[in-house]
Amino acid sequence: MIGDIVETKQCQLKYPIDLFPSGKIVKICAPMVRYSKLAFRSLVRKYSCDLCYMPMIVAADFVRSAKARDGKFTTKVDHPLIVQFAAKEAQGLCDAARIVCPFADGIDLNCGCPQRWAMAEGYGACLINKPELVRDMVRHVRNQIDNPRFSVSIKIRIHEDLKRTVDLCQKAEATGVSWITVHGRSVEERHQPVHYDAIKIIKQSMSIPIVANGDIKTLKDAEDVHHLTGADG
Repeated sequence: MIGDIVETKQCQLKYPIDLFPSGKIVKICAPMVRYSKLAFRSLVRKYSCDLCYMPMIVAADFVRSAKARDGKFTTKVDHPLIVQFAAKEAQGLCDAARIVCPFADGIDLNCGCPQRWAMAEGYGACLINKPELVRDMVRHVRNQIDNPRFSVSIKIRIHEDLKRTVDLCQKAEATGVSWITVHGRSVEERHQPVHYDAIKIIKQSMSIPIVANGDIKTLKDAEDVHHLTGADG
C-alpha cells in the first residue's frame, strides 16, 4: 500500500523542464537569502507558484561539511524544487548535484550574484566572463547525473556588450543547459531600470526557455514582462 502511494505521488510530480512547453508563463519564486526556505516555499506554492528555488548554497562548503548540509538543505515533499549553487569548478558542482539529486528536481549555477564576497571568491557574476568554464560545469553535471530529466540551469547578468551575453547563452545551450534565467542588469547596476529589451534579444536568439528576472514583484509585473520580452517564465 505504501509503495502504491509513493508511486502515485511520483506520477503526479512534474519535472521543472515539463513546465515550460505548456505555452503559459511559468511562475517562479526566485532564490532569496534567508527567505526561500521550506516554510516560505510551502506558502508560495499555495498561491499557484509553479517552481521554487532554495537560497544559494556554496557548493564546496556543502560537499565538505555535513553541518553545512544539515543547515542549508531542508526539504520534504517539496516539488518541483531547484537548488542553486555557487561554484567555480566543475567537479565540486557535480559532487553537490549528486548529493541533492535524490531530493530535488534540478540545480542552478549562480552566474549572477554581484556581491563583493562572491566576486572575490570567483563565484557569481564573475562567471559571465568565463563562458568556457560555465560550459564545462554544465557539461560535467550533465555527464555525471544519470537522470536526463534532472534540470541543469544557470542564472546570469548581462554584459554591456550584449553580443557577449548571447555568446555565453549559446555556449551553455550547446552543452545542454535546461534553461537560462537572465537578470536584466549588468554587474555594476543595482537599482537602475531593468533592460527588458536585452532579455527580449536573448530570448529571440535561443531555442531553450528563457526566464526573465529583475523588478518583478507582482503577478501583473510577471505577465507584463512576459508580453514585453517573450520570456517563458
